[in-house]
Amino acid sequence: MDVRSNRFLELFTPGGQERLIGHLIFQELEAGDFLFREGDQAEGVCLVLEGQVETFTVGLGGREHPMTINKAGEYLGEVAILDGQGRNASARALSRASVAWIPTTDLFDVLLSEPVGVTLTLFQSVMVLLRRANSLYINEAVHKEKMTLIGEMAGSLMHDLRSPVQVILSSIELIRMKHDDPETQDCCAKMEVQSDRLIAMAGELLEFSRGETKLNLVRTDTESLLKQFLSYVQETYVAQDVVIEAETDPAEIEVDAMRLQRAMQNLIGNAVQAIQSRPGGRIDLRTWVADSELNISVRDNGPGIPAEVKARLFEPFVTYGKTGGTGLGLAIVKNVVTAHRGKIVVETQPGQGTEFHIRIPQDAASPAVT
Repeated sequence: MDVRSNRFLELFTPGGQERLIGHLIFQELEAGDFLFREGDQAEGVCLVLEGQVETFTVGLGGREHPMTINKAGEYLGEVAILDGQGRNASARALSRASVAWIPTTDLFDVLLSEPVGVTLTLFQSVMVLLRRANSLYINEAVHKEKMTLIGEMAGSLMHDLRSPVQVILSSIELIRMKHDDPETQDCCAKMEVQSDRLIAMAGELLEFSRGETKLNLVRTDTESLLKQFLSYVQETYVAQDVVIEAETDPAEIEVDAMRLQRAMQNLIGNAVQAIQSRPGGRIDLRTWVADSELNISVRDNGPGIPAEVKARLFEPFVTYGKTGGTGLGLAIVKNVVTAHRGKIVVETQPGQGTEFHIRIPQDAASPAVT
């Protein structure tokens, strides 16, 4: 594109534009390349000529908070050169991009000779960015306070649960010793697993509040993973008039089975709540391995998810289509998938249903999902 059509240069008089163009420093970027990082000294204003550049801040637990996406013809980096305090955000190319830099000293020299209206317009654009940054700061502070409260609650919950769960486990062992028939032994095994899961879920919530996800990778196979999962949840949902169809292609995998099963339970539970009021509700659960990746698909024929909700679905405290819940379930699911070096995507159509698709490496030796 013609650099003269950039919005930043349009602020200046024709003479000012030509002087600035004479000082431009051009740069080519690949996707993922950083223009600058938060805290860097400001060396100039960046004009985007081709491609896209995103700006973001990094908050609690290393979470990235997007601020802007700057396209060809737009500019960034003007705040730091005016306040002299260093960059208040990071900037990274989203795709191959061409940019041009106006060095700080050259910009100030031109501004001194330009009409005062140019400077006022520049300050107006800075104020818009400051308002956005202030909003992000407030949201981050609220998020941090919520996560602190969740951590305190989870820690207290784990402490309070240990004693009663230990009593339950002792009672299960006593029943197992006195009754050796297969039905009783099977019931004891289920109660034991669910008691362990209860403690593990509280621990998982505590880890999430701290921004941690610790995996216990074990060798298993897709058939065992799915069969064990269905034995946990099928009785729970059979009374809710929802059909759950499960299918798997047998293959060996290395995963944290308990965490993945809880992730599947979360997705199934959300789907059940979405479709239980609709006749003919159906959920399809499928697992398979392809190209050294374990795939898990949960698809329902429910009402779908609105686009504005879908965009924020994996953020903490976001919920939709449920009568209760904390809004943490899908955020925890994403954390588990990310800890496995995987990806999760959602596809949804209004009135037709929703599908969550998890892809994670087949084992520890397989490459991360890209």
